[in-house]
Amino acid sequence: MHVPLIESHRTSKPAAQWGAWCLVAGSLLAPLLSSAHQAPDTGAGVKTRHSLLRPIDGIAGTSGVVEQKPEGGKVATKTVPRKKSTQRGGKSDGRRMAPFPEPMSDQRPVENPSHAVASMPALDAAGAPAPAVSSAAFAAPLLSGAPPAVPAGSLAAPAGPATAGGSIMGSAPAPLPMPRNLQRLLKEIPGIARIITTPAAGPVEVAAPPAPPLAQPAAGLPAPPANWFAYHVLSRATFGGTPNQLNAISHMNAAQAIDWADRHLKEQLGLDPARPWPTTLHSTAPLPPAIPILDGTADQLLAQDKANWRPHEDDPSLLVPTLTQLQDYDLIRKMHSRRQLFEKMVYFWDNHFNTDYRSHFAGQYELYENEALRARAYDRFIDLLLASAKSPAMMVYLNTDVNVKESPNENYAREVLELHTLGVDEQGKPAGYTQADIVEAAKTFTGWDTPQGPAPGFRFVPSRHSPGAKSVLGQTIPFDGTGPGEGERVLQIAAAHPATGKHLAKKLCEYFVSETPSPSLLAEVASVFSDSGGDIRKVLIAIFTSADFRDVRNYRALTKTPLEFVVGLYRNLGVWSARDPFRSRLTRIGQGLFEMPPPTGYKEKSDHWLNTHVLFHEVALAYEATIPGFGSTVRYGSDTTGGLTRMWLKQMGLKTEEDVLASS
Repeated sequence: MHVPLIESHRTSKPAAQWGAWCLVAGSLLAPLLSSAHQAPDTGAGVKTRHSLLRPIDGIAGTSGVVEQKPEGGKVATKTVPRKKSTQRGGKSDGRRMAPFPEPMSDQRPVENPSHAVASMPALDAAGAPAPAVSSAAFAAPLLSGAPPAVPAGSLAAPAGPATAGGSIMGSAPAPLPMPRNLQRLLKEIPGIARIITTPAAGPVEVAAPPAPPLAQPAAGLPAPPANWFAYHVLSRATFGGTPNQLNAISHMNAAQAIDWADRHLKEQLGLDPARPWPTTLHSTAPLPPAIPILDGTADQLLAQDKANWRPHEDDPSLLVPTLTQLQDYDLIRKMHSRRQLFEKMVYFWDNHFNTDYRSHFAGQYELYENEALRARAYDRFIDLLLASAKSPAMMVYLNTDVNVKESPNENYAREVLELHTLGVDEQGKPAGYTQADIVEAAKTFTGWDTPQGPAPGFRFVPSRHSPGAKSVLGQTIPFDGTGPGEGERVLQIAAAHPATGKHLAKKLCEYFVSETPSPSLLAEVASVFSDSGGDIRKVLIAIFTSADFRDVRNYRALTKTPLEFVVGLYRNLGVWSARDPFRSRLTRIGQGLFEMPPPTGYKEKSDHWLNTHVLFHEVALAYEATIPGFGSTVRYGSDTTGGLTRMWLKQMGLKTEEDVLASS
């Protein structure tokens, strides 16, 4: 009988190509899985849902393997006799394992506590059953570079005392480098790691029923649905909803949507979802400590990605990512993190305090700055400002590292007043500072420098510091040549200036609410900023609880930036294939991470992104990801997703690319 070797995920792929690919994948993964990882023999044609190597239907009980040969343009199969097993105490069950993972189902819980492969018992030296090793326990250490844990006494265990294996986030006494072929495979199909490893402990997200089928598209923008506010929160407070979130929201009424959205926002802000919104926004009294959100899947992917970074040639203990690796590392968080509002704020601050990788070509500098802003994203604004000012990426980018008393460099002083703090008014004029303030502020930053050597950090060189008192923004700053105190004092004065609160309020309201926020909203948010001492969590609460944010007229009022579109598409579809097409497309559109040359950062307003160049690339990516035959690099959903898409297109009467474009 004819037995298919593999099940193709795209009908456009020839079976022979898929077979060759799968055989290669199987050879790469074979060292990970011993005979103890095969599915139990429960009869012919049994498939293990999460097994990396699964039996093929219809050949259980035979003593042979399947061999493919081309025959008349088709793939024929025949059974080749297999030699008798010589393993002690073991028998061959005659099943050929197809080395290709089943795609993850759309209905699978997001944080499943275990995806271990069902196993048949291995034998110890005496021929008795030994404790089974799950693929998760075996593969997770390899993914982190640590040796796997093997039960003592099993045939796979080395001679001598048993050695405990490290976890995905930990280390082991004798780490093993991840094989390069496995690194390449994980890079091409990240979803494999989620199948053969066990995610860190976290809450299990209950799978929601599928959303109702789509109707025939109507002309113009459809009216807001009753549950619009939940979609609104997903659009503004995340980089995009997951398929499960979108399915769950699709079944909500108006009251349920509001309740879900409020609870989601509170959770994202580290607040107790069961308690009312805080009312002490106009005070310096701190909010309760933020409740942490477990983010095991993202942490695991970050650890795997970081394992590929190279050590610095002068300091082997320092890992240095390339620009591409740095972008991938940041995209992992945006695409996979459960702390989506936090990630949106990290991006906001990284763009607000913009630096360019190509000004220094040191990946460790950009990473250091990003991690410093990440650690303070919900804290006080002055903490973020100080962290940015002392980051080596900023000091090299705006020339603070060459700012000396003999020739003060004004670049950082000008940008910190014009872009980072006080800002400019609607006519582009300085909002409360003068050229004299820039000149005096530049003197306070003389002597600031990066450390000697490749490691990121900060140092102060007293011999380069400008002597004498300085006057900035109407305040006198006494001379202090022993440390960076003068420059720190300038930043404190600028952060507390009323114009800074107005400038930050405007940028945040345009980021979350509307390109034209109301004067009342701007005044309230600026007041909370000033009264709370720049407490970012309180400022965000003021925005999300405002009448403007909850006004249906602001639903769909913002245009997605390319970053929001690309990452949102990845999250909406539940993509499990490589991130490369999304990262490269983002760069081609013109919003590559860590590579914006001007200090202004990327624009957020629609007039900068609504053009044919951006729309061409966004539509091209959408076609590549969703229309069968347009692309072969994006994989998502289950193995039936492509069929469902074709069925929907057929029902809509859309047969060609022109039909799809005409209906949109």
